Amino acid sequence: MIRVQPERFLRGVLPGVSWTADGSRLSAAVSAKLTADTVRAARIPAGLHLAFTGPVSTVELTVSVGERTGVPAPALPEAFLVRVPGGPARWVPLPADGGVVRVALPDRDPDHVVRVYLPESVEVAVVGLAGDRRPEPAPRGPRWVVYGDSVTQGWSVTAPGLAWPSRVADALGLDLVNLGFAGAARGELPTADAVAASGAAAVALAWGTNAYTSLPTSAARIAETMRLYLTVVREGLPEAPIVVVSPIVRPDGEDTPNRFGDTLADLRAALEEAVRGFAEATGDPRVTLVPGRDLVPAELLVDGIHPGDEGHRVFAQGVTAQVAAGLGPYPARAGAGSA
Repeated sequence: MIRVQPERFLRGVLPGVSWTADGSRLSAAVSAKLTADTVRAARIPAGLHLAFTGPVSTVELTVSVGERTGVPAPALPEAFLVRVPGGPARWVPLPADGGVVRVALPDRDPDHVVRVYLPESVEVAVVGLAGDRRPEPAPRGPRWVVYGDSVTQGWSVTAPGLAWPSRVADALGLDLVNLGFAGAARGELPTADAVAASGAAAVALAWGTNAYTSLPTSAARIAETMRLYLTVVREGLPEAPIVVVSPIVRPDGEDTPNRFGDTLADLRAALEEAVRGFAEATGDPRVTLVPGRDLVPAELLVDGIHPGDEGHRVFAQGVTAQVAAGLGPYPARAGAGSA
């Protein structure tokens, strides 16, 4: 077996963040400024995967296994998922105590990308990688950083790679960093700093639901929080297109006031007005709003809050064109599906 550095193949982490060392999608410096629920959700490897090309047919992953993660999507097992675009996916069980995991890769054209997604229900680090032939890292597209809540993280898909950010990234050939944090993502400014420092070619923001429930706020405050969030991101990324998706429908919250007297519909309207106001006040044509209310039909919510696989497909379909329009004729988009 030919040994290589696993970090060269790992996709889905911010520059300067080591998944093996930090065990988080955020740096230690950012995590130190955040609430415990966000820190806990950041330890879930949402969207993290190893991406290979070349003639390699078998890889051996040396993995360490830690504790169960706090808020993974409920349907995801303790297993790696192997996927080739256009082909069937296959689960590879994770040994309870870690060690070496042997993964047979599907037959494919050597130029096609094969992805091995990390389990999300348990803490896992890939500390070693070897192949029967020398694996090559898949080419990278433009970096796309997406910040959001549990829907962005991937609730309630049945397999990694099916959440709406992954679907958009696949369609456009983007190198996705998924900063979706289940139960959190309420516009925390330290995460805005992380997005601003990411060097992203494009950004998407999709938060607001947890400002209605898990840590309720008012319409006035969510509007100001969004304004500040956009200000921070734009300071760090002056040219990057920013797509903002307001909260999707939540039937139990649309007409029910929270403790401050605002419904989810009220919060959504305030957030949307803040995005429009920011774009107008700054003369920024690269900020795009996608209203979320009618983006995913209520019947595609598996629990009244989160979309299933079909709901995530519809969500992605509803925002892909806006993300593509913001990026324009990026050369790397010719490699769609290879991020």
